[in-house]
Amino acid sequence: MKRMIISIIALASVAASQAQGVKELERAGFVRDSVAEVLAEHRANYSKNESMREQLAPTILSLEREVVRLQAEYDRLLKIISQQDVQSALTAYSKAAKEQATDKREQTIVEERVTYTPDNARMRRDLVKNDYFAERLSAADYKTLCDAQQREKLVKEMVSKLHSAYGELLALQRRYMEVPTRAEADSVAQLFAAKRGSMAGLDEEITSLWSSLYYNKMYTYDLLMERGGNNAMLDLSAAVTARAEREINDNSDLYESNALVAFYARKRALTEYELQLATNLSLTSSRDSLKVVQAELKNRDYRLSKLSLQRRSFIKYEDIEVKTPTIYNANNPVPKTKIYDYGTVYRIRIGLFSKRPNISALRGVMPLSYTDAYNNGLYAYFVGGFRTEQEAKEGVARLKKLGFKEPIIAVWVDGEYYPTLEDMRRSESQYNVEISGVPTLTEEMKTKILSHKADCTISRIGSAFVVGTFESKSVAAAVVAELKALNADVEAVVKIRQ
Repeated sequence: MKRMIISIIALASVAASQAQGVKELERAGFVRDSVAEVLAEHRANYSKNESMREQLAPTILSLEREVVRLQAEYDRLLKIISQQDVQSALTAYSKAAKEQATDKREQTIVEERVTYTPDNARMRRDLVKNDYFAERLSAADYKTLCDAQQREKLVKEMVSKLHSAYGELLALQRRYMEVPTRAEADSVAQLFAAKRGSMAGLDEEITSLWSSLYYNKMYTYDLLMERGGNNAMLDLSAAVTARAEREINDNSDLYESNALVAFYARKRALTEYELQLATNLSLTSSRDSLKVVQAELKNRDYRLSKLSLQRRSFIKYEDIEVKTPTIYNANNPVPKTKIYDYGTVYRIRIGLFSKRPNISALRGVMPLSYTDAYNNGLYAYFVGGFRTEQEAKEGVARLKKLGFKEPIIAVWVDGEYYPTLEDMRRSESQYNVEISGVPTLTEEMKTKILSHKADCTISRIGSAFVVGTFESKSVAAAVVAELKALNADVEAVVKIRQ
């Protein structure tokens, strides 16, 4: 830490003219040094109290990163107040400091090589299975390091299992889109949910175990380097750790597995650090092994796209046919109109009857269906089932040629019935979502809302929020479900727009 503080003498010549800047610099230095003192206390506690090591290790690494950040802020302020006369002093000092640091690194490496000559009989590919660590660590510390090294194998197995589970999830997603029936799709959806649940559990296990092992190893290495005065390696530790954490933060929640993001980011950082450590200590077998690991890590990708099942309607669309004689009779009666709870289907109503009509009067058209659920108990007869409005309009033209006077297009949208196209259009954009129970809508909530409708408006009425408008009730209901999943305090209901 001391080697990073610019000489006070170098700032003396401009202190009067830049008093305010110097005060800010002093405050920044005070904060940095205060955090550094806390860091030193935690390190001392770690060395003395074995039972607290697992708890202290993450805090220590966090404090180390904070010291790096505060030093960067100190350097930024220093540049602001060091523009004229002091520049030459700083340049000279910086050059001297770098030369001193270089000399110290070279001296440290020489000292390490002089004081540690690997025993060829114990030159192993496993980095920690060497005399250097066994001789310089307490028995408890060395056992912790060896255990962490050994348990890394378990983490790698779990990571491999997670990759395999993702492949199975991807296969289930494809299968869901290919199966021909709703029953099969529902079965696949259940398997998909179960697999995703097991993946989530595995994700948590990897995160917990790998974080503990990573922090233990990094801290133990740092402890050795600090004891040996190897500031170059301490700087490398801070740099690779900060880079890994930035990568983790930048990619959090973007992919299917946060555990894989953290594993690969920290494993690359740890491997880079261990490789330099093995190089400095002339542990050639370990160095060569770590180079292979580093090369393999460059080709491993944690960016597994998020997977979901796009809901399928399974609507049976049927064009109009004419068969004479008709296929419908006492043994094969006209079926009731099938209502689908998801998706849109257009049918053509060919008549309203107070009682079931004579089938022969319907001119042999098919497929027919009927319902008495609408129109005050009257029997409504429909023909066909069309995917688009245009297809239905073409069906109307054909029916008119067959002698039907007023064929009317009716529509079902997510199970809701609209007697005419005009009724459907009048109902569009008529649903709002009313939200209460939370003081504000978080950015994550807003993102969820806008993902369903990009031009959705969000307004506040009293203590509640009103979101809308949505084209269908099912979309509004999906927004409600996702908001409640994000925050249990959310109270949200679908309201018809007045």
